[in-house]
Amino acid sequence: MAKIVIPQDGTRSAFTIYARDIRALNWFLKTPLTDSDLGEKTRATKSIPGHQRRRGPSDQNPINVTQSNADYLVDPSLKSGNALPGISFIFKTTKNSDIDAQRQFTLVGRTLDLVEYFDGGMKYETYVYFSNGGRHTLKLELEQGLT
Repeated sequence: MAKIVIPQDGTRSAFTIYARDIRALNWFLKTPLTDSDLGEKTRATKSIPGHQRRRGPSDQNPINVTQSNADYLVDPSLKSGNALPGISFIFKTTKNSDIDAQRQFTLVGRTLDLVEYFDGGMKYETYVYFSNGGRHTLKLELEQGLT
């Protein structure tokens, strides 16, 4: 699971994109993004202090549990459950593109900020569909006004 954090820039707020694979998002982009959760799996140890425990609700003589250590795995890519945070959106190449591709991601942040950030930074002319409605077209390069 890739987590891409785009920082705030001027009036554009920060937002986060979750993707199953960073390569799926970078396929659409001129400038590849990097995963914000890059990190190695590490093994950690914690100390569990000694304490008293009752064997049941009516136990009048609790037993003593001795102090011990527990090993566990710290994995930055660990995800619990199937739900992804945020709203769903889809990148799909337009009919004007010579390649047909479609990928789904989730967004935590404002759709306005996502459109503003990616407009002009795509390899192909791309539609972005948001789960809360609407379709925007992301251009290859920002169009410059005629002088």
